Amino acid sequence: EGVVTATSDVRPTEDAIRGALASFTGVIDQVPPDYAAVKIDGRRAYDLARRGEAAEQAPRPVTIHRLELMGMADADHAVFEVDCGKGAYVRALARDLAAALRTVGHLSELRRTRVGNFLEGDAISLDKLDDLMHSAALSEHLRPVETALADIPALAMTELQATRLSQGQVVQVLGTEPGLVRVTADNRLVALAEVHDGDVRPVRVFNL
Repeated sequence: EGVVTATSDVRPTEDAIRGALASFTGVIDQVPPDYAAVKIDGRRAYDLARRGEAAEQAPRPVTIHRLELMGMADADHAVFEVDCGKGAYVRALARDLAAALRTVGHLSELRRTRVGNFLEGDAISLDKLDDLMHSAALSEHLRPVETALADIPALAMTELQATRLSQGQVVQVLGTEPGLVRVTADNRLVALAEVHDGDVRPVRVFNL
């Protein structure tokens, strides 16, 4: 949205683009775009940008696992695939890549094909979801809760420990790494919990 802020006659070649990609993979420092949801002194960056107010943002580390040029339809358009971590802005990636190639650029289209373990091919439209809401076929499209928690370490407990945890009690499990864990008992998801000094405290209990 908005007006054109800069133009350039420079059109990078495929070889030039591919040569620049290595500088944008791994852990990199990235300044969020002006039109972003991040807060600056309590106000959203996009609100400031829409009011024409300058908003200085500090660079932040983000992880780009993979950045690949898929092709160029013409000299003005390049198509990429990106595999990135949380907090990375693909719009900022396009902006910074263009600057590294001594030109300017913006994102004309963005399609998200995966979020964690959820793939675009497994998604259903909102219209289809509305049609399925009151039918038995809905269950065929539902995933277990564990699917969304697969990247969180699992901690197996006995049924007695799990019962105490689900009642809000702290359970001690020595030798457990600190941090967030998903607690299971008899292959059943019990809770999300925080581990500190061997103490397991429930964060969210599931009654499944």
